[in-house]
Amino acid sequence: KQWYQRRVAITAGGAGGNTIQLAMTCHHVIAIDIDPVKIELAKHNAAVYGVEDRIEFIVGDFMKLAPTLKADCVFLSPPWGGPEYLRQDVYSLRHMTPHGKDIFDVTCQITENIALFLPRNVDADEVISLALPGASVEIEQNFLNRRVKTVTAYFGELISE
Repeated sequence: KQWYQRRVAITAGGAGGNTIQLAMTCHHVIAIDIDPVKIELAKHNAAVYGVEDRIEFIVGDFMKLAPTLKADCVFLSPPWGGPEYLRQDVYSLRHMTPHGKDIFDVTCQITENIALFLPRNVDADEVISLALPGASVEIEQNFLNRRVKTVTAYFGELISE
């Protein structure tokens, strides 16, 4: 997708896998996670890959920080609620804490260019309903060993033409 030379904010940075990949092509990445242990792990991993100078690490609550953030696009990887999501035929955004729609709405205050990383069994209709009036969404299935593992929903200028 169109990440090159952008300032990207990432929420729920975890151990840094997505953060590191984006830092390899983006101008500046802001990694946010509420867990200080995960931020320390992400810092270590970023140093291993030589991209720590492109990443700003923040320990904090994205929902509280969002109104102060400036970014061209946001990659959201919100917590899915643990392995319980696999036991559901269809995963609803309401199972996220906070609610997936609330996370998306606060992110729209930063930018309309959003990538939302979700479980493979997410309710596609719910994801489509997140699009702003008159806007589109592109849902991409992510495969590993010929099996769908996750989906990524793209909004705004991140949609392929």
